[in-house]
Order: sequence, then structure tokens, then C-alpha cells
Amino acid sequence: MKTTLSIFLLVLTSCLLQAQEGEFNAKTKGSYFANGSASIFSTTNKVGDDSSNSFSIDFVPRAGYFIMDNLAIGLGLVISSNKETTDDLFGEQEVTTTGFGITPLARYYFENNLFAEAAVGIGFTNTKFGGDTIPGLDGDMKSNSFGFRIGAGYALFLGDHIAVEPSINYSWEDINPEDAPSDFKQSLSSIFLNIGITAFF
Repeated sequence: MKTTLSIFLLVLTSCLLQAQEGEFNAKTKGSYFANGSASIFSTTNKVGDDSSNSFSIDFVPRAGYFIMDNLAIGLGLVISSNKETTDDLFGEQEVTTTGFGITPLARYYFENNLFAEAAVGIGFTNTKFGGDTIPGLDGDMKSNSFGFRIGAGYALFLGDHIAVEPSINYSWEDINPEDAPSDFKQSLSSIFLNIGITAFF
């Protein structure tokens, strides 16, 4: 995760240093873009004498190449980590989940700086159970997933090379734990807002 974050920051810094007055025009054939978003959540939940605390980090860097004016294809990574501690009638439980995903994507910018994006990808998670014994759950649980995301947003340019991009997105994900029964089915769908910073170079 540290390596991926360092590479993303290096690309963004390089773009900022090279930004200058001139004939550069973002969203044209042969240009590149790099963007990313990060989320950090800390949640405490209390119900009667039971309580739980969770801390999660999600980091989503993306990069792409304009194969023609206004149309870019690229690749995104999804890196996540979540730790939840629960104190209930079973004792103190600790569940740690780490995840990694790869998402090829396509993005199209309209002339008014609105854009649409679609991505499809696969992901992998590993969940570790600790603390007191949870009935029916011991050791690690690995899962793989397949899903897609579609979204639309607006690019608010702060100069020739940098844009702030709020967007609204819909995602769907099919999750398949290893060694799960053949009739086991789990899917997640969500609608969410996102704000990213994109560098063009």
C-alpha cells in the first residue's frame, strides 16, 4: 500500500511541477490522467451493554490514457483495510479485513466538463478472526468478488492540469467466500458520492 501511495503522489507532484502556461489542453488524444480518493472512517456503536469500534481506510488510485479526444481508458486499484472490535455476550472479538481490487475503466468527458465513467473488476479479501472464540468462526476467511461501477460527475478545473471532480456513483458486487456452500449468495449494491482530484499531463 505504501508503494502504491508513493507512486501516485510522485506522479501527482511531477504533474504539478510541470504545470505551466502554454498550449496544453487536457482531455485530448495522447494525454494522460491520474487521480485518486481516500476515505478514513472511525465508528463507535453502543447498544445496551454491547459495544463495537471500527476503523477503516479505503484508497483508490486511478490512471488512464486518452485514446481519442475526450475518451480515456485506464486502470484503477482498490486498497482497503478494516478493523472491528466487539464486546458482547461472547466476549471480546476482533475482526480484521484487508482487501485489494483491480478495475479496468473507461471515462468520457463532454464539452461542458461533465463526464461519465464505467469500471468493471475483480477483488480479493482476507478476514482474520481474533479475540475470544466466535461460535462457528475460526481462523481466516478468504473471499473473491466481481463487480462493476458506473458514475457521472463534473470536472472543476483549477488550471490547465488540475481538476476537482465530484461525482455520484452506483456499484454492484458479487462476493464468493472460499469453501462456502454451493447455494451461498451474497451481493452488495450502493449509491455514493465521491470527490477526487485529477491531474492531467
